[in-house]
Amino acid sequence: MSPSQLILGEVLANRCSQVLYRCLEDVGSTKGALYLRPPGERTFEVVSFYGWPRSTHPPVAIPEDHPLVVRTQRERRGFVVNDVAEAPELSAFGQGGEWPRFLVTPVYVAGDWVGLLIQRDRIKGGTFDLDRDEGPTLGICGDLVAALKEFRLYGLRPQVEPVFPLPEDASGTNAALGPNRMVLPTASVVINQVAPADAAHPWHLPEVVLPSTGPSEEERLHGFPGGHETYATMPWEADRTLSAWVAPAPVNPDRKRGMVPPELRAFFWETAGLLCQILMASAVALWTDDPEEIRPILAYSTLPLSPELQQQILAHATFHLPSVQEQDLRLITRVGMTDSPELKGAFNTYLPLLLNETLQGHDLLMVFRQEDQSFSLAEIEVIEHMGRILGLHLQEARLHERYHHAFLSVSHRILRSSEGRLPSLRPHSLATARLARDLALKLELTTEEVEAVSIAAILHDVGLLMLDPAMLGKQNLDAEELKKVRNHPELAAVFLKDLRFPFDVVRMIRHHHERWDGRGYPDQLRENGIPIGSRIIGLIEAYEVMTSGKGYRAPQGFRNVLEELQSEAGAQFDPRVVGAFQELMARRGDRA
Repeated sequence: MSPSQLILGEVLANRCSQVLYRCLEDVGSTKGALYLRPPGERTFEVVSFYGWPRSTHPPVAIPEDHPLVVRTQRERRGFVVNDVAEAPELSAFGQGGEWPRFLVTPVYVAGDWVGLLIQRDRIKGGTFDLDRDEGPTLGICGDLVAALKEFRLYGLRPQVEPVFPLPEDASGTNAALGPNRMVLPTASVVINQVAPADAAHPWHLPEVVLPSTGPSEEERLHGFPGGHETYATMPWEADRTLSAWVAPAPVNPDRKRGMVPPELRAFFWETAGLLCQILMASAVALWTDDPEEIRPILAYSTLPLSPELQQQILAHATFHLPSVQEQDLRLITRVGMTDSPELKGAFNTYLPLLLNETLQGHDLLMVFRQEDQSFSLAEIEVIEHMGRILGLHLQEARLHERYHHAFLSVSHRILRSSEGRLPSLRPHSLATARLARDLALKLELTTEEVEAVSIAAILHDVGLLMLDPAMLGKQNLDAEELKKVRNHPELAAVFLKDLRFPFDVVRMIRHHHERWDGRGYPDQLRENGIPIGSRIIGLIEAYEVMTSGKGYRAPQGFRNVLEELQSEAGAQFDPRVVGAFQELMARRGDRA
């Protein structure tokens, strides 16, 4: 196989992307695009780019007879265009900016012109200067040439052959590509997958449909092995903003709507508020991925956002998350200055940042501003620094959730053991747990308290397993039997004490029959002396018992039960908990 039979693919794109980002660091270019001409081809194809919004990405390919190529060939060195009106051949690269400025540099390998480096828009709107900027740019081009030599694609036999054969016909050749042609997906195919080009664009080349013998998922993420013991991480995009990044399909495509834990919300509000102050950003949004749930998008803004701006945040998020439909998402907003007038218009600049990328999820931070001004290098460093802090918090939160699910599994296992003796215990406990968790979230308890309430509600009646089932089946109990039944919270506490829950589960279970007025059992606690989880479980259990008919001759109606709970506010139940429960059920009734 001769080296001229190679077509550029993702491996080389990965390597070049690492070098391309230096345009921002060394020259101050807020946008950059690298085009390379595959050996034996007549078209320059984009290999990597950064800084372009998703709707205005640079052209996928430039034919050799295009005026920009002709001018570069004539100049034979880099040139500056600070007024695009003087260079109409660059108009397609100037979308999304009011005053685009360019630095165009050819890339040579052993005297052969193989590439085109296009830089655009210096930090803070400055102009390019060839005397000042050509030196750093030539250094970057030198590193690009070193990368090309590393893969030995031009004029040398490749040391690493990251290629896959296409099926051959009976003559041993491929009709479309010639004898023994070996290919990788072209850069245009890759770009069109993550940022589709306009089909009517005059520079858009027909796509070649390749067979499924291309790179594996591990190779797409990490490159190709060959002379190395392991894969080397090579992000496809030139930076971690990933302006064209698209999330892969979720682990569980049948995810249901979930929620964002209260403490994570609080942490994000503080982080986003700080970012808005430092960067003068208009809004900051966060998507946290979960294999089982479609989590809401959190959006913080200093001023209230108009419906159009909120819709724009959702549109940007769904571009990066194509497996999630917009109707499945909801926006949870927090405003710094609630009494201020509504922010209208559109976001002209945004920077998406990938926080955590694992097989279990992909967290995405998006920073928006209304000004049509790219983020400076210093601003990007601040966003990346805050993103790392937020990413670490998300990792800790996920670890916490895994522990929580482990304790939930133990709790469910205990309930299953009761089905033979007390068949009604498991459905009653699960129904109580579902509503108790929702009410705890409504009251905005901490994550730890929500988890404790969830587990305690599942196990709140487990002490009944230590009583005589025949006695529990009676309709009328004498005083001695009633006293034994009232001991079930204490029996549960003794039964569960050795499980060493990391939350206040046992205490919540022990006191879930206390009353707000101090007339409950077992310890006659009153008001705020009763754990908040016990107050929640006591209310939800009463609601579940009355609506299901357990302990009563017939189930009571929904409205009658709510009225009775309201009448007991301040006596049996915490008035604040009753009020929150009324709001929760009213909202559910509206949705129904």
